[in-house]
Amino acid sequence: MFKIFAMICMLNIGELDQTLCFKTEVPLSFNDNIECNLTKNNLADYLDADLKERRLTVIFQCGSHIGNTNV
Repeated sequence: MFKIFAMICMLNIGELDQTLCFKTEVPLSFNDNIECNLTKNNLADYLDADLKERRLTVIFQCGSHIGNTNV
């Protein structure tokens, strides 16, 4: 099983202009890496304009439950 792991970052926050990031995962599971990557790319395309408007960055990565999930 594969999942989409994500790091969500808010850019230039507060007077110190800090970037705050949080790790999470998309609540979906996929049978293989190809299916996971197709969904990841579609999700990134769908969210792109809204994320830019809100000054957010999201890094998506597909991985297995027991594999490398470092985002």
